[in-house]
Amino acid sequence: MVKIGITARLFLSLLIVSLLTAVGVGFGTRWSFQRGFQGYLNEVESRRMEAMAEELAQAYQEHGGNWQFMRGNRAAWERTTGAIGRERATAPRTSVNADAGGSSIYYAVPDKAPRRLGLFDMDGNHLAGNLQTGPSLRYQPVLVEGRPVATLVGAPLRGLQEEAEQGFLLQQQRDSVLIGIATLVLAALAALLLARSFVAPTRRLIHAAAKVAAGDYAVRVPRGQRDELGTLAHNFNIMAATLESNEALRRHFMADLSHELRTPLSVLQAQLEAMEDGLEPTDATSLALLQDEVATLTRLVEDMRQITLSEVGAFGYQREPLDLGALLESELNKWREPLAHAGMTVQAGMLPHLTVEGDTIRLRQLLRNLFNNALRHAEGATELRVALHVHRQQAVLTITDNGHGVSEAALTMLFERFWRGDSARTRATGGSGLGLSICRSIVSAHGGDIGASHAAPTGLCITITLPLAEQAS
Repeated sequence: MVKIGITARLFLSLLIVSLLTAVGVGFGTRWSFQRGFQGYLNEVESRRMEAMAEELAQAYQEHGGNWQFMRGNRAAWERTTGAIGRERATAPRTSVNADAGGSSIYYAVPDKAPRRLGLFDMDGNHLAGNLQTGPSLRYQPVLVEGRPVATLVGAPLRGLQEEAEQGFLLQQQRDSVLIGIATLVLAALAALLLARSFVAPTRRLIHAAAKVAAGDYAVRVPRGQRDELGTLAHNFNIMAATLESNEALRRHFMADLSHELRTPLSVLQAQLEAMEDGLEPTDATSLALLQDEVATLTRLVEDMRQITLSEVGAFGYQREPLDLGALLESELNKWREPLAHAGMTVQAGMLPHLTVEGDTIRLRQLLRNLFNNALRHAEGATELRVALHVHRQQAVLTITDNGHGVSEAALTMLFERFWRGDSARTRATGGSGLGLSICRSIVSAHGGDIGASHAAPTGLCITITLPLAEQAS
């Protein structure tokens, strides 16, 4: 089966539409021209009959006011009516009459026109010419001093009677065909250019998508026009930038993870080898050191498991109405002493009782991660302010420290997985870079939102919004 590309399909579609339009216009023009030209000839024939009626009236007067000279006299009939035809034959552009406005009238009627004309007296007796009668005929009275003395009867034109007129019509038709062909060629060229201009952005996107599929996330496509294809190109660039950023974060995390795993494993290996060689005693102190390194490894593996579960939606959420204020106060009481040891006082005040639909275990995990993050990373902080209030049917929780804060660029990256604010952070002060990412997953699963902003005058403010339970709203 022959494969037809988008360019060919679009070109053929536009070409077919142009062809149908040209054919339709051609047939319509031909029909309209033939009809109009036939009407024009009939109108000219009517004018010519008026001129013939004047010639006949003059001949009538010259012969004593009777038609005896015309009755049965073919020569007199042709001599009288043929004068108009001879004028046309000898001088096609010579006027033989003038209309009421003084404009000259030029007759282009076949010389054989008298054969379609007949003359009848006022009693209906045939005098000369054609004997046709009927409702479709033209009747032109022959007037002498305003009094009708006879009637000139003419059969309407049923077609083109003369070679010149037929040749004129054929010439017009040939010209129309040539114009139609030229128009169709121009339309084909325009359709080809238009099809290529439409498909060019699509081809660029196809090539760029192939590069992204091959792992080249740095590729970008020009946006071009401000239309749907331009919007698609813009969204593609955003997607590529996101993939590039995620890939960079993944590589950064893998490097950090390798370092995090290598450090406790190296300590474990060195300690065990020393104990095995008798360089270190196998006592409680040595075992405690080994236990600390195992705990570090366990915490790192657990963080990895948590973030993986959150990404695949495998967290088990048992939602039920719960008092967020009571849960916050309970968890905060557990952290007051560790925070105080770190030099931070907690300012919480009276926390309101707000009911939300949530999983108690996951919300406790959320609060633990946030307080642990403040404990570990709020450098220079001496105060931690915790507030809970209602805004637009949402429970709003803010945790604010007065430390050094983070940079503007870091604000947008705090909740990204694998991100750590200080690449040189040690295991003693830093974690895996997954805690806040887990927080975002928990909040999102509860239909809420989490964000970070600069605190005044210094510090960092984490804001969480959760929808209130229906009975509480």
